[in-house]
Amino acid sequence: MDAPGLEEFFEEHTARFEDETGIEVEYEFVGWGEAQETMLSDIMSRSGPDVHEIASTWIPEQYDANGWMDLDSGSVVDELPSTDLFTDGALDVATFQDTLVGIPWFWGPRAYQQVDERIEAGGVEGTPSDWDGLLDQAEAYDAENNYFAIMGADFEPIRNFAMFLWQNGGQLLTDDDGAPAFHDDSGVEALEFYADLYAEYDVLPSETIEWGAADIQGAFTGGQMASTWGALGTVSAYEEADGNALDDLSVSAPPAGPDGDQGTFFGMELLGIHPWTDEPEAAAQWIDYLLQAEPNAAVSNTVGFLPTNPDGLETDYFDNELYRTFDEEVFPHARTYPQVLGWGEIESELNSTVFEVLQSAVTGDLAAGDAEAALERAASVAEQTLE
Repeated sequence: MDAPGLEEFFEEHTARFEDETGIEVEYEFVGWGEAQETMLSDIMSRSGPDVHEIASTWIPEQYDANGWMDLDSGSVVDELPSTDLFTDGALDVATFQDTLVGIPWFWGPRAYQQVDERIEAGGVEGTPSDWDGLLDQAEAYDAENNYFAIMGADFEPIRNFAMFLWQNGGQLLTDDDGAPAFHDDSGVEALEFYADLYAEYDVLPSETIEWGAADIQGAFTGGQMASTWGALGTVSAYEEADGNALDDLSVSAPPAGPDGDQGTFFGMELLGIHPWTDEPEAAAQWIDYLLQAEPNAAVSNTVGFLPTNPDGLETDYFDNELYRTFDEEVFPHARTYPQVLGWGEIESELNSTVFEVLQSAVTGDLAAGDAEAALERAASVAEQTLE
């Protein structure tokens, strides 16, 4: 991975770790766009670093290629943090086919975020508790900036769709992960609602369909909109802008759908050890160091996530009640993608499908039944992938 501030973090903490243990750490960064291909290439050639960051959604493919050591057995167990440190949700993601593939490093849910002063200036009070409230507030909102916006570029369409789907009582795959479920009535209703936020209700500005992280953060911090949903990276960007402060913000779980669910997406990054390493104990000690409260809090703060070590929330990096809200009130509603071999192909197909439906909504070309037909086509691809 690569992100602003990480070079300084690793320069400081590799030096500290070497002072404490005598173990020298060399590190390198890989951009997100190249990371999955680079990691799989390393796994197939049995090369690359001893310790590697793991994106949770890539675990099945990499595990199937024998890319990760079982961290719950062998010589590394005594050197690693105790799994008692982590919540069940984190360990569920870290464990694949009864194997502890990685140690949870940092994670974060998407919260509904608003600048209270802007909301009030638009004649609206409080945070919308459900979809109807979101529409009512958007209609009543009267200010120069936009009421609400979310990202539409990259892999954001499927993440947003997944949230609307969960909020509407649906799920991406069946309970046994054996078949697609996103194309049932709850999925069609969720996608139609998402599209109607552009086309019928005029809640989402049309230009936001092309917005990535930098765009949404720039708009939110710069006063172009009053509310959004996002992870802590949005909060950090807001706080760092001149004239802004954390006390300006309110955060909550996203508005509930008709089913009463406030489902939101979370991502988690882990640390794993490749099984061909010549230094398993040293690799495990490095992971143990990175999971200590202060380093874990520092890196989490740098990349805009929450630390997986609960003690990290007690450090100065997270000394604000807003972070407690993320952890205590938003996380209970958070879910992530199914961990199943072939999910990468399904994710890509569904992301393209959702984006095409949204584009049609923005251009006024979306007709009745189009969303349902598009999800049916994506489900056919998913069925073939899961066979």
